[in-house]
Amino acid sequence: MLWLRPALAVVLASVAHAHVMGDAVHDAPARRFAREFAPVRVALLRTAVADRAPGGGGGRSSLEDMFACFSPAVRVHPVGDVLRVESNGLPAHGMMVGITAWQQQVPLPQPYTGNNAWSIPRHPQPSPSPVSIQNRFLRGAIALAANGIPIFNPQNNRGEVSQDIGELDQWGGHCGRADDYHYHIAPLHLQETLGRERPIACALDGYLIYGLTEPDGTAPQGLDAFNGHVVPALGYHYHASKKYPFVNGGFHGVVVERDEQVEPQPRAQGVRPALAALRGAKIVGFEGSPGQTASRLSYTVNGKPASVSYAALGGGQWRFQFVNADGATREEVHREGERGGGGGGRDARKKGGGAPK
Repeated sequence: MLWLRPALAVVLASVAHAHVMGDAVHDAPARRFAREFAPVRVALLRTAVADRAPGGGGGRSSLEDMFACFSPAVRVHPVGDVLRVESNGLPAHGMMVGITAWQQQVPLPQPYTGNNAWSIPRHPQPSPSPVSIQNRFLRGAIALAANGIPIFNPQNNRGEVSQDIGELDQWGGHCGRADDYHYHIAPLHLQETLGRERPIACALDGYLIYGLTEPDGTAPQGLDAFNGHVVPALGYHYHASKKYPFVNGGFHGVVVERDEQVEPQPRAQGVRPALAALRGAKIVGFEGSPGQTASRLSYTVNGKPASVSYAALGGGQWRFQFVNADGATREEVHREGERGGGGGGRDARKKGGGAPK
C-alpha cells in the first residue's frame, strides 16, 4: 500500500488548494463553470429560492441584521414564525420640514411594543394570487423601514400620490391623524447607515426591499409589476424606485386584508383630535425630541411665521402651545388615550378632505 501514499498526497494537496480563495488561476475554471451553467442553475433553484425566508441559513437573518443597524431604538424578538419589531415610531433624522400640504399634525411617540409591535413573517410564502397596492391598501402600512418607521401606500386615502402634492417632508414622511410619523416613499436616505448591501425595509408580506441597486451595485434586472424579482443569492425581493410605486408595488407574498389595510398591524395612539388642512402653510423647521424634550414645529402661512410647541407633562398628558400667523395664541392639554387609536396609524388625509393650497 506504500504506492498509495504519493497519490494520496497529491489528492490532499489538491483539496487543500481548492479552499484557497482569490487565486486567479484556480478561480478561472470555477468562474467559467458558473457562466456556462448559470441559466440551468437559476431555473432549477427558482422555485426553492422564491420560498426561502430572508437571509436563510443559521445565525442572524438579513431581516434581523437590517433592524439591528438601528438598535436599541429598534428591538426585535423572534416569536414562532414571525419577527416582532418594536420602536417608538420616531426616526433619528429630521422631520416635517418642506411640507406644503399640512393637516396640522405633529410627530408624537407611538406604543409599537409588546402585543402592539409589528409582526413580520420570518418565512414569507408566495401568494397564489398576488395583489397590487394601486388604489388598494390605502389605510395603514404596507412595509416597515429598517429604522422602525412604517411605510404607507404612496397614495393617500383619497387616491392621490402624496409625493406629488406636497404632503411629504424632505425625508419622504409626514404625520397621520394620530400624530404618527410614517413614510409614503422609499427611505433611501437610510442607506447612509445601512450601506447598499442591506435592505432598507421589509414589506408586510415578509419579503425584503432593497435600494435602487442589488447589494453588489448592479442594476436590478427583470423586475415584475411589484418592483420585485428573484436572484439566486437573495431569493425574491423588492426594489425601491424614485417614481411610483417607490417601494413594493404590491404583495408577492401572502397577506390578510381587512378594512382596506394589511392585518395584523399595530394601532397608533392618538392624543388629540385630527385637525383640518391649513391652507397656505409651509413647514420650515422642527426642533426637539418628542417625549424626551420640548418640541417646536415652525411654519409660515402665506409668508407669516407661526408655530406649535409641545411637551410631555407626565402621566400621559401633553401640553400644546400655538402661535398663529395673526399673532393669536392658545394652549391645550390632552391626555393619551382620550382620542383613541387608529388602525396601523391612519393617514391624516380624510376622504373628501381638502389639502392646503
